[in-house]
Amino acid sequence: MIAQARSLGPDETLALRRAVWPDGKISAQEAGILFALNRVSSAPSREWVDFFVEAITAYLVEQADPRGYVSDENAAWLMQAIDQDGKVDTLAELELVVKVIERAENVPDSLKAYALEQIRHAVLHGEGPTRCGGGLQPGSIGTTEVRLLRRVLYAAGGAAPAHINRAEAELLFEIKDATLAGQNAPEWQTLFVQALSLHLMTNQRFRALTRQDAQRLHAFMADTSAGIGSFFGRMAGSLADRTPLGAASSPAAEPEPAPEDGLTASEQDWLQAMVGGDGKLDPLERALLKALAEA
Repeated sequence: MIAQARSLGPDETLALRRAVWPDGKISAQEAGILFALNRVSSAPSREWVDFFVEAITAYLVEQADPRGYVSDENAAWLMQAIDQDGKVDTLAELELVVKVIERAENVPDSLKAYALEQIRHAVLHGEGPTRCGGGLQPGSIGTTEVRLLRRVLYAAGGAAPAHINRAEAELLFEIKDATLAGQNAPEWQTLFVQALSLHLMTNQRFRALTRQDAQRLHAFMADTSAGIGSFFGRMAGSLADRTPLGAASSPAAEPEPAPEDGLTASEQDWLQAMVGGDGKLDPLERALLKALAEA
Protein backbone atom coordinates (compact mmCIF):
# COMPACT_ATOMS: atom_id res chain seq x y z
CA MET A 1 0.00 0.00 0.00
CA ILE A 2 2.81 2.41 0.90
CA ALA A 3 4.73 1.55 -2.27
CA GLN A 4 1.66 2.20 -4.44
CA ALA A 5 1.07 5.55 -2.76
CA ARG A 6 4.77 6.44 -3.19
CA SER A 7 4.49 8.32 0.10
CA LEU A 8 6.86 7.96 3.04
CA GLY A 9 5.66 10.59 5.48
CA PRO A 10 5.71 10.54 9.29
CA ASP A 11 2.58 8.36 9.57
CA GLU A 12 3.79 5.75 7.08
CA THR A 13 7.21 5.71 8.72
CA LEU A 14 5.70 5.11 12.17
CA ALA A 15 3.61 2.25 10.80
CA LEU A 16 6.68 0.66 9.21
CA ARG A 17 8.73 1.10 12.36
CA ARG A 18 6.05 -0.73 14.38
CA ALA A 19 5.70 -3.51 11.82
CA VAL A 20 9.35 -4.07 10.95
CA TRP A 21 11.20 -3.30 14.15
CA PRO A 22 9.15 -4.41 17.16
CA ASP A 23 11.99 -6.58 18.46
CA GLY A 24 14.86 -4.26 17.53
CA LYS A 25 16.09 -6.60 14.77
CA ILE A 26 15.93 -6.42 10.99
CA SER A 27 15.81 -9.53 8.80
CA ALA A 28 17.39 -9.74 5.35
CA GLN A 29 13.93 -9.75 3.77
CA GLU A 30 12.87 -6.67 5.72
CA ALA A 31 16.08 -4.85 4.77
CA GLY A 32 15.34 -5.55 1.11
CA ILE A 33 11.78 -4.24 1.48
CA LEU A 34 13.01 -1.01 3.08
CA PHE A 35 15.39 -0.43 0.16
CA ALA A 36 12.57 -1.09 -2.34
CA LEU A 37 10.35 1.44 -0.58
CA ASN A 38 13.12 4.03 -0.52
CA ARG A 39 13.59 3.66 -4.28
CA VAL A 40 9.93 4.22 -5.17
CA SER A 41 9.26 7.10 -2.78
CA SER A 42 8.64 10.42 -4.50
CA ALA A 43 9.21 12.65 -1.46
CA PRO A 44 10.59 10.84 1.61
CA SER A 45 10.19 12.66 4.89
CA ARG A 46 12.92 13.40 7.40
CA GLU A 47 11.36 10.78 9.66
CA TRP A 48 11.69 8.17 6.91
CA VAL A 49 15.32 9.02 6.19
CA ASP A 50 16.18 8.72 9.88
CA PHE A 51 14.39 5.37 10.20
CA PHE A 52 15.82 3.99 6.96
CA VAL A 53 19.41 4.86 7.93
CA GLU A 54 18.97 3.64 11.50
CA ALA A 55 17.38 0.31 10.53
CA ILE A 56 19.82 -0.68 7.77
CA THR A 57 22.80 0.40 9.88
CA ALA A 58 21.55 -1.83 12.69
CA TYR A 59 21.14 -4.72 10.23
CA LEU A 60 24.69 -4.36 8.85
CA VAL A 61 26.62 -3.27 11.95
CA GLU A 62 24.80 -4.13 15.17
CA GLN A 63 23.62 -7.57 13.98
CA ALA A 64 26.96 -8.45 12.37
CA ASP A 65 29.09 -11.38 13.52
CA PRO A 66 31.22 -10.23 15.18
CA ARG A 67 29.29 -7.12 16.13
CA GLY A 68 30.62 -3.97 14.49
CA TYR A 69 32.50 -5.69 11.65
CA VAL A 70 30.90 -5.41 8.20
CA SER A 71 31.71 -8.42 6.04
CA ASP A 72 32.74 -8.25 2.39
CA GLU A 73 29.43 -9.90 1.49
CA ASN A 74 27.33 -7.35 3.40
CA ALA A 75 29.32 -4.45 1.97
CA ALA A 76 28.75 -5.81 -1.54
CA TRP A 77 25.03 -6.23 -0.77
CA LEU A 78 24.80 -2.61 0.41
CA MET A 79 26.55 -1.19 -2.64
CA GLN A 80 24.43 -3.29 -4.99
CA ALA A 81 21.22 -2.32 -3.20
CA ILE A 82 21.83 1.41 -3.58
CA ASP A 83 23.59 1.27 -6.93
CA GLN A 84 20.74 0.11 -9.14
CA ASP A 85 21.53 2.56 -11.96
CA GLY A 86 25.27 3.00 -11.45
CA LYS A 87 25.16 5.77 -8.86
CA VAL A 88 23.76 6.80 -5.49
CA ASP A 89 20.46 8.55 -6.17
CA THR A 90 19.39 10.04 -2.85
CA LEU A 91 20.95 11.77 0.11
CA ALA A 92 19.37 9.08 2.32
CA GLU A 93 21.42 6.41 0.55
CA LEU A 94 24.66 8.38 0.83
CA GLU A 95 23.91 9.16 4.47
CA LEU A 96 23.40 5.43 5.03
CA VAL A 97 26.81 4.52 3.60
CA VAL A 98 28.51 7.21 5.68
CA LYS A 99 26.66 6.16 8.84
CA VAL A 100 27.66 2.50 8.40
CA ILE A 101 31.31 3.51 8.04
CA GLU A 102 31.05 5.75 11.11
CA ARG A 103 29.27 3.21 13.30
CA ALA A 104 31.30 0.13 12.40
CA GLU A 105 34.55 -0.94 13.98
CA ASN A 106 35.82 -1.92 10.56
CA VAL A 107 34.47 -2.05 7.00
CA PRO A 108 36.00 -3.35 3.76
CA ASP A 109 38.15 -0.78 1.96
CA SER A 110 35.79 -1.05 -1.00
CA LEU A 111 32.90 0.50 0.94
CA LYS A 112 34.89 3.51 2.12
CA ALA A 113 36.28 4.02 -1.37
CA TYR A 114 32.72 3.81 -2.75
CA ALA A 115 31.51 6.59 -0.45
CA LEU A 116 34.46 8.83 -1.28
CA GLU A 117 33.91 8.28 -5.01
CA GLN A 118 30.30 9.46 -4.73
CA ILE A 119 31.43 12.69 -3.05
CA ARG A 120 34.23 13.18 -5.59
CA HIS A 121 31.78 12.73 -8.47
CA ALA A 122 29.36 15.26 -6.99
CA VAL A 123 32.12 17.85 -6.59
CA LEU A 124 33.70 17.39 -10.02
CA HIS A 125 30.47 17.11 -12.02
CA GLY A 126 28.03 19.21 -10.02
CA GLU A 127 25.51 16.40 -9.68
CA GLY A 128 24.63 13.69 -7.23
CA PRO A 129 22.89 13.25 -3.90
CA THR A 130 24.95 15.84 -2.01
CA ARG A 131 23.70 18.68 -4.19
CA CYS A 132 20.18 18.82 -2.75
CA GLY A 133 18.66 20.54 -5.75
CA GLY A 134 21.75 21.42 -7.77
CA GLY A 135 22.47 24.84 -6.31
CA LEU A 136 26.23 24.57 -6.86
CA GLN A 137 28.29 24.45 -10.05
CA PRO A 138 30.71 21.72 -11.11
CA GLY A 139 34.20 22.34 -9.81
CA SER A 140 33.20 23.72 -6.43
CA ILE A 141 33.00 22.07 -3.03
CA GLY A 142 30.31 23.13 -0.60
CA THR A 143 29.78 22.74 3.12
CA THR A 144 27.74 19.55 2.65
CA GLU A 145 30.50 17.86 0.67
CA VAL A 146 33.21 18.97 3.10
CA ARG A 147 31.29 17.60 6.07
CA LEU A 148 30.65 14.29 4.33
CA LEU A 149 34.32 14.00 3.39
CA ARG A 150 35.37 14.71 6.96
CA ARG A 151 32.98 12.10 8.34
CA VAL A 152 34.16 9.38 5.93
CA LEU A 153 37.87 10.15 6.23
CA TYR A 154 37.85 10.26 10.02
CA ALA A 155 35.36 7.43 10.59
CA ALA A 156 36.31 4.55 12.85
CA GLY A 157 35.36 1.98 10.23
CA GLY A 158 38.31 2.57 7.93
CA ALA A 159 41.88 1.35 7.84
CA ALA A 160 42.44 2.77 11.31
CA PRO A 161 41.16 5.58 13.54
CA ALA A 162 42.67 8.96 12.59
CA HIS A 163 44.35 7.43 9.56
CA ILE A 164 44.42 8.84 6.03
CA ASN A 165 45.84 6.38 3.51
CA ARG A 166 47.67 7.21 0.28
CA ALA A 167 44.65 6.71 -2.00
CA GLU A 168 42.57 9.06 0.16
CA ALA A 169 45.35 11.64 0.23
CA GLU A 170 45.60 11.58 -3.57
CA LEU A 171 41.82 11.90 -3.88
CA LEU A 172 42.01 15.09 -1.79
CA PHE A 173 44.66 16.48 -4.15
CA GLU A 174 42.43 15.60 -7.11
CA ILE A 175 39.47 17.45 -5.58
CA LYS A 176 41.73 20.39 -4.73
CA ASP A 177 43.00 20.68 -8.30
CA ALA A 178 39.46 20.49 -9.70
CA THR A 179 38.08 23.19 -7.39
CA LEU A 180 40.83 25.83 -7.38
CA ALA A 181 38.66 28.23 -9.38
CA GLY A 182 35.41 27.34 -7.60
CA GLN A 183 33.35 29.07 -4.95
CA ASN A 184 34.37 26.75 -2.14
CA ALA A 185 33.28 26.45 1.46
CA PRO A 186 35.73 28.00 3.95
CA GLU A 187 35.99 24.63 5.72
CA TRP A 188 37.56 23.01 2.66
CA GLN A 189 41.08 24.41 3.12
CA THR A 190 41.05 23.40 6.79
CA LEU A 191 40.07 19.82 5.96
CA PHE A 192 42.62 19.59 3.14
CA VAL A 193 45.50 20.78 5.33
CA GLN A 194 44.53 18.73 8.37
CA ALA A 195 43.93 15.48 6.47
CA LEU A 196 47.14 15.72 4.41
CA SER A 197 49.16 16.59 7.51
CA LEU A 198 47.65 13.57 9.25
CA HIS A 199 48.58 11.35 6.33
CA LEU A 200 52.18 12.53 6.32
CA MET A 201 52.82 12.79 10.05
CA THR A 202 51.27 9.56 11.40
CA ASN A 203 52.48 5.98 11.37
CA GLN A 204 51.08 4.39 8.20
CA ARG A 205 51.93 0.87 9.33
CA PHE A 206 49.05 0.60 11.80
CA ARG A 207 45.91 -1.20 10.63
CA ALA A 208 42.65 -1.75 12.45
CA LEU A 209 41.71 -5.23 13.62
CA THR A 210 40.31 -7.18 10.66
CA ARG A 211 36.94 -8.93 10.77
CA GLN A 212 38.65 -12.34 10.72
CA ASP A 213 40.94 -11.40 13.61
CA ALA A 214 37.96 -10.03 15.54
CA GLN A 215 36.06 -13.30 15.06
CA ARG A 216 39.02 -15.28 16.41
CA LEU A 217 39.37 -12.91 19.34
CA HIS A 218 35.65 -13.03 20.19
CA ALA A 219 35.66 -16.84 19.98
CA PHE A 220 38.73 -17.00 22.20
CA MET A 221 37.20 -14.70 24.83
CA ALA A 222 33.94 -16.69 24.79
CA ASP A 223 35.72 -20.02 25.34
CA THR A 224 35.18 -20.94 28.99
CA SER A 225 36.08 -24.62 28.60
CA ALA A 226 39.43 -24.23 30.36
CA GLY A 227 40.57 -22.45 33.46
CA ILE A 228 42.88 -19.48 33.86
CA GLY A 229 45.89 -21.79 33.97
CA SER A 230 45.61 -22.52 30.25
CA PHE A 231 44.93 -18.91 29.25
CA PHE A 232 48.24 -18.27 27.53
CA GLY A 233 48.27 -21.69 25.93
CA ARG A 234 44.84 -21.15 24.39
CA MET A 235 45.81 -17.66 23.27
CA ALA A 236 48.92 -18.95 21.52
CA GLY A 237 46.98 -21.76 19.86
CA SER A 238 44.23 -19.39 18.71
CA LEU A 239 46.60 -16.97 17.05
CA ALA A 240 49.39 -19.28 15.90
CA ASP A 241 50.32 -19.09 12.23
CA ARG A 242 47.90 -16.25 11.63
CA THR A 243 48.20 -12.58 10.81
CA PRO A 244 49.16 -10.67 13.97
CA LEU A 245 46.31 -8.69 15.46
CA GLY A 246 46.35 -5.12 14.19
CA ALA A 247 48.78 -5.94 11.37
CA ALA A 248 48.15 -5.77 7.65
CA SER A 249 46.64 -8.97 6.27
CA SER A 250 49.27 -9.38 3.55
CA PRO A 251 53.05 -9.05 3.90
CA ALA A 252 54.46 -5.71 2.89
CA ALA A 253 57.82 -4.04 3.04
CA GLU A 254 58.43 -2.06 6.19
CA PRO A 255 58.31 1.68 5.51
CA GLU A 256 61.48 3.52 6.27
CA PRO A 257 61.51 5.17 9.70
CA ALA A 258 60.78 8.86 9.80
CA PRO A 259 63.72 11.06 10.70
CA GLU A 260 63.48 13.10 13.87
CA ASP A 261 62.91 16.35 11.97
CA GLY A 262 59.95 15.28 9.82
CA LEU A 263 59.10 13.25 6.73
CA THR A 264 60.81 10.23 5.27
CA ALA A 265 62.58 10.52 1.93
CA SER A 266 59.76 8.64 0.16
CA GLU A 267 57.14 10.91 1.74
CA GLN A 268 59.10 13.96 0.64
CA ASP A 269 59.31 12.62 -2.91
CA TRP A 270 55.56 11.93 -2.99
CA LEU A 271 54.71 15.36 -1.62
CA GLN A 272 57.01 17.09 -4.08
CA ALA A 273 55.41 15.18 -6.97
CA MET A 274 51.90 16.09 -5.84
CA VAL A 275 52.67 19.75 -5.16
CA GLY A 276 54.98 20.35 -8.10
CA GLY A 277 53.04 18.44 -10.72
CA ASP A 278 51.69 21.60 -12.41
CA GLY A 279 54.78 23.73 -11.84
CA LYS A 280 53.12 26.24 -9.52
CA LEU A 281 52.12 26.55 -5.87
CA ASP A 282 48.45 27.24 -5.14
CA PRO A 283 47.06 28.68 -1.86
CA LEU A 284 46.04 25.31 -0.40
CA GLU A 285 49.46 23.82 -1.10
CA ARG A 286 51.10 26.84 0.54
CA ALA A 287 48.91 26.35 3.59
CA LEU A 288 49.81 22.65 3.74
CA LEU A 289 53.56 23.29 3.49
CA LYS A 290 53.31 25.96 6.16
CA ALA A 291 51.47 23.58 8.50
CA LEU A 292 54.06 20.84 7.92
CA ALA A 293 56.93 23.27 8.56
CA GLU A 294 55.36 24.32 11.86
CA ALA A 295 54.52 20.77 13.00
